[in-house]
Amino acid sequence: MNTNSYALTNIGELVTMAAADKAKTWDESSLALLHDAAVIVESGRVSWVGSMRQYRSLSVKAKEIDVKGRLVTPGFVDCHNHALFSGSREDELDRKLKGESYISILQSGGGIRRTIKETRESSESQLYKQTVTRIEHLIRNGVTTMELKTGYGQDIASEIKLLKVAYEIAKKSSIEIIPTFLGLHATPPEYESSSDYLSFVVKNMLPAIMQSEYKPVFADCFCESGIFNYDQCKSYLAACRGYGLRLKVHADEFSDSNGALLAAEMKCVSADHLEYSSYEGLKEMARNDVVAVLLPATAFYSNIKPPDLSKIQAAGCMVALGTDISPNSWVESPQFVIALACNMMRMTPAMALASFTVGSAKALGRNDIGRIMPDCKADMIVWDFTNYREIAYKIGGSYVSSVFKSGEKIYEDRNSVSFSNLVK
Repeated sequence: MNTNSYALTNIGELVTMAAADKAKTWDESSLALLHDAAVIVESGRVSWVGSMRQYRSLSVKAKEIDVKGRLVTPGFVDCHNHALFSGSREDELDRKLKGESYISILQSGGGIRRTIKETRESSESQLYKQTVTRIEHLIRNGVTTMELKTGYGQDIASEIKLLKVAYEIAKKSSIEIIPTFLGLHATPPEYESSSDYLSFVVKNMLPAIMQSEYKPVFADCFCESGIFNYDQCKSYLAACRGYGLRLKVHADEFSDSNGALLAAEMKCVSADHLEYSSYEGLKEMARNDVVAVLLPATAFYSNIKPPDLSKIQAAGCMVALGTDISPNSWVESPQFVIALACNMMRMTPAMALASFTVGSAKALGRNDIGRIMPDCKADMIVWDFTNYREIAYKIGGSYVSSVFKSGEKIYEDRNSVSFSNLVK
């Protein structure tokens, strides 16, 4: 389907998010629901939204797509995504179930360090094919825009390889891919200390990446006790900002490492994880408009407590959700993450849906996605549901009927049409 004018008609329930644009927390009224609704799309963007009664009074000559009373929501925005890697770590689940911690597995050579080894050894073609497969699953589950982090190379050649693959996928993909340079993820084995590695990243790796043709949009780092501390991450982020990159932080996932305070001080777009962040840090984030990206699937897989939603809300932070798909938490379903957010963190279904659309768009610094409103990109999910509460309630099945990105239908009837021509 091309991006010429057409209309989605007979929408049973339409989630527009029209009232969620400037709010920092959301309830059902923020969703701005319409019933028996229609949406007109022109040149990849929404041009009109209203009731079927209003639609019938318009003089519109456009192809109609009858969704037969189904639910329509904005496409999901996955604002925290590590899908760009090679290999697998399913055996580490046994170790975690026996009580071994994420940090212990990492220090023994597993975790990120293991994936760095496997990704370094992978060819561009192998890395491309593996990543595309994961992205295809995300599309089937309604993702229309996603961030894509590096971080499993941690040397110049491998990080540029990762960015090159991200660019190749972005050129051919039916969805929008936003690359992030995760320069401080773990200290590679060839360095004696995290300080030595930091010096290399700032003096050598970052300049090489920014001189390449595969420049990222964001820079990210892992601020955590035993990995990279506050001062190291601050030095790295300052260097990245000097190159014009927008900033993000993995903050306080396993301990209060002052990651939230760092994100506020450096005026990051988002701080992600936040399981152990202090109230002071969260308040500073809110004052500086830093979005709080919560990743309940990671807490679920790592057997740690989920973020304290009530404390984060009390601090006044805007909240987003992401999959955090990675070898540690291989999650390809935003719907599953929404269910976890509701049951583990006591989010309402309305807040969870807003957090994975409007909130996640804000975590990428975007206002043109995450909503179904005039002038926004026509990114939409048609569900085999009749109301939005079913998204958090019915999980484990295949309920996405079709997905539209910038007005173009990219998935339908559970058969992906997104990457059929991509596998090399």
